[in-house]
Parts: sequence; C-alpha cells; structure tokens
Amino acid sequence: MEPSLDTWTSVFLLAVAMGIFLFIVLITSRVKRNYPIALLILAFSCILFQYVLFWTRYENVFPYLVLSPPIFYFSTGPLLYLYFLNLYKRKIAFHYLLHFLPALLVLVPTLVLWGRYLGITSLEIPLMGVVNSYWLIALHMSVYAVLTMVLISQHNANSSEYTKVRHKWSKILLSLYITFILAYVSYYVLVNFDFFNEQWDYMISITMSVAIYTIGYFSIKQPKVFDGALFANLFLPIPDKDEPFEISLLNEFYENLTHYMEQKKPYIDNELRLVNLADQVGYSTHLLSKVINKKYGKNFNNFVNDYRLKEAENLLTSNDDQYIKNIYFDVGFNNKATFYKAFKSKYQCTPLEFKQKLADE
Repeated sequence: MEPSLDTWTSVFLLAVAMGIFLFIVLITSRVKRNYPIALLILAFSCILFQYVLFWTRYENVFPYLVLSPPIFYFSTGPLLYLYFLNLYKRKIAFHYLLHFLPALLVLVPTLVLWGRYLGITSLEIPLMGVVNSYWLIALHMSVYAVLTMVLISQHNANSSEYTKVRHKWSKILLSLYITFILAYVSYYVLVNFDFFNEQWDYMISITMSVAIYTIGYFSIKQPKVFDGALFANLFLPIPDKDEPFEISLLNEFYENLTHYMEQKKPYIDNELRLVNLADQVGYSTHLLSKVINKKYGKNFNNFVNDYRLKEAENLLTSNDDQYIKNIYFDVGFNNKATFYKAFKSKYQCTPLEFKQKLADE
C-alpha cells in the first residue's frame, strides 16, 4: 500500500508541529530552568513523529528514525525529574548527566543504522535487546515518576498561595506523565488479546498529544506557568479571601523581592539588569517587571536606583570618612552625573550638602 495520512495521523502530526513550536518558544526564552520541560516536549514530539511514520507507512520511505523512540523514552524520566528539581530550587550536581546514560546507550543502534545507510559501516546493529525491551523502558519511566512523586510530596503545598498553585501544576504535569506510562504499558498488555486493534495503538499517541496540547494551552494562556510564577486565577480560587487571587500573589512576590533586596543588596552591582535580578529571585522578567510596576509604581531602573540612593544615605549618615566623590560607584551607579541628578531630585541637595547638613545638626 502507498503511504498516506488519515484523520488520526493528521491530528498527531499537528501535535508534533505544536510540540516543536513550544520547544522553540521555551528554548529561545533563555530561561534555563525551563529547558528540561522544553526538551521533554521535544522528546514526546519525536516519539509521536516516529509513530506517524509507522502508521502512514512513510517509515519505509524515511527509515532513519525507526530505532529512535527508545532514546526519547529513556530521556523523558530524567528530564521530568530535572524540571521539578529546578522548580523546587534543588541543587543539581554535574553528575546528574549520568541519568541520561540509558538514552545515550540506545542511541548507538541508531548511529550504526545511519552508518549502514550511508555506507560507512556494515556492522550488525548492536543492543537490539535493549531497544526492544519495552518492559525495561516502562520500568525506567515508572522509577522517575515515583521519584518525582516523592519530590512533590516533600514540599508543603499550603505554606503560601504560590506553593499552592505550584503544587497544582506539579500534580497536573505528573498526572499527564503517569497517564502516558499507563497507556504505554496497556498497549503491550492488550496486544496479547484477540480484541486488540490499531485504535488501542493510538492511545499512546493520544496521551502524548494531550500532554503537548495541555502544556501548549498553559503556555499560551499563562506563560508564567513555566517560570515558577504560576500567576493569576490559573487553577483554583482562594476561598475566604477579601483580595483577589492575583493581588494576593503580587503582594507575596513583592514581599519576597523586597526581602531579597534588603538582605542580599543586589543593587550595588553596577551591571545589574532586569534579567539578572529576575534570575536571582526566581521570577520571569515579565513577572518581575509587573510586580515592580504594580506594587512599587515605578519602573525597574527607578526601583533599583531608589535602593541605591537609600544605601548612599546610609553611608553618608554612618561613615564620617566616606569619600563622597566615589560614593556613587560604591552604591551601584555607573555614572556620577546620573547619581547626582537622582540624589538631588530625592533630597533637594547634593551629597556634600547632605553631609554638611548632618554635621550641622
């Protein structure tokens, strides 16, 4: 029979396109903690694409990916777990790369296959027992599902509004992954029964498509879901609260931000930018800008400069020997003229005049 697409495979191919689009969006956002979820979506898309090739018989035309699904299956668990480690701000050691050894191992057969098609080698394809070990793949994914479940359970979901919503998102993402595992296992169980047909085969792809479209929905409706912000009325209302949910979260984010500014003093870094501070406090640049604009009423530069001016005031007040000429650099300003203009605007005098007023009191 000639290769051809039908309604189902067309839908799955559309899901592949959606997955690749989301991967590009998340990778180009340059938020490193989102890279694992981006790669997880890409892995689902690659598996789904190989299934489409199989069902439509285009696999005979493009046989280069026929052994590739196990590579991505063995990658999904480590990527999911890595995403949650980032989400919960756990320290990740360099040796975490060892988690991807099974995926690298099953990459070897695909490389040998490519070598044979290119005429580079005539070696027998190795490790076919691992590539075809469906139960080993299911066990591997199940182990990471359990590890992720344990990690989620270790974090109190009721300590703040932020953690409540984060917990909801975590459960949704984990549920999607567990559903995918169950669909995968059910296929190899049901294939042994007479009533089995190709519609059952589609169940694995349906769960992957649902995962891709669900993540796609949240990324379009609420992009902050991937930045740890988990913002607005996304999953649940807050009962018995006078203030709207978004305002409650804004207050909490702003409190965390001001606490960080006061304790860590990032503003004394002359090269501090919005993206740097966002990364330090664990917010997206969009969310950080929104928190500052909504709660402080000024933009990022004014917000940071006000902290720098306050630091300058403290230095001028507490240190009689403070060298005023260079104080602008010590508090985070790069430009002396900018510092003097901002200082005079706030205190209606120059730093030297401010110092003299203190001496006269």
